[in-house]
Amino acid sequence: MRKTPFFKKNISFIIILFIFSLVLMSQYIIIFEDFINEKIMFFINEKKSHFKIDENDGFMNQFAFNRLDEIIENLPGRIPILEYHIIETPFVYSNYILTKRITKNKKNERFFISSEEFRRHLEILYENGFRNISLDEYLSLMKGNVKDLKRIPPRSKLFVLTFDDATFGQFDFIEDGTNLIVDPDCAVGIMLDFARKNPDFKLNAAFCIDFENVPFLQSEYVGKKLNLLLDLGFELVNHTKSHKPLAKMLKKTNIIVDYEIGKAMEIFESYLGYRVTSINKICYPNGDDSQLLKDYVKKIKYNGREYNFIAALDAEGPLALNPNEETFDPYAIRRIEINKDSFFTCVINVKTIFKMPALVLKKSDIGKIVKTSLSNSFYLDLIKLP
Repeated sequence: MRKTPFFKKNISFIIILFIFSLVLMSQYIIIFEDFINEKIMFFINEKKSHFKIDENDGFMNQFAFNRLDEIIENLPGRIPILEYHIIETPFVYSNYILTKRITKNKKNERFFISSEEFRRHLEILYENGFRNISLDEYLSLMKGNVKDLKRIPPRSKLFVLTFDDATFGQFDFIEDGTNLIVDPDCAVGIMLDFARKNPDFKLNAAFCIDFENVPFLQSEYVGKKLNLLLDLGFELVNHTKSHKPLAKMLKKTNIIVDYEIGKAMEIFESYLGYRVTSINKICYPNGDDSQLLKDYVKKIKYNGREYNFIAALDAEGPLALNPNEETFDPYAIRRIEINKDSFFTCVINVKTIFKMPALVLKKSDIGKIVKTSLSNSFYLDLIKLP
């Protein structure tokens, strides 16, 4: 005789048990929710006198319960650091490419971005809610560091701009009649124009400069350009004297590494004077690094001088880590080499980008929690106010 399956035989009992479980769970949730709401309302009533309204009409200060630093330190998401090389301006094309002073081919075309492409990149980033921050602001996201990102609009995505090798099209002077002007089609000229149109775009990109060739390829203007970059708010990064692979050299001797970094600092000082102290980061040539090198470059001694560096940039890699992640290493900061494909696949279309905290419109429902966040500790960040 064939036995009736247990499920069919006891279907009524199972359904009753399931319904009973749902009722029990709902009661538990209601009780738990009431308990939480009671605690929240008590907390709100205690803190009402400390509410501060944001300067933007219709919004509250989302940091009423926590400092900005505390909230940002617990937000997830990666931050793209964009790495550009050659900006193919009309000036570069007519003076270098057309005359075959530089060669553009399949092997090196990934280093070329046209002026129009770079201009469009800035527009696309801005339209998609990205706002640029400096390397120092990026590093400030590390736990325990003081952060000053209140200028960034709520829910903005962050990114950093960097330029390597002080090469073609990054910063050119051209003649306009009898006047010398910044080429409006070079990277600096494009950023100046974009900042005029969009005041919250800051001139804070980092230029990683080496002295293998004359920086920016106009020898008579090197000092003028380096100082003007600092005047405008840009950052200079030590990319070494000769652009040689440091990790490989360190395996043989530290003397060459000391020379490559220390000599570059001396050359910077010859152009900048006391302003050379603003240079406190290194960029590894060709991304050649190692754990030994990361430890070594923190403090370099050369010609009786000591130079301290707080961070180092890699040449390329996946999205840069969020500095508040435990695995973050400030001496191995990843960047994305930007070309026609990587700009979209590795930046614009990525879903795991860091976003600034949100603000919420004021409502008549006093003190009602509309969003809570749970990370290392429980905190409240969005509250409706009248």
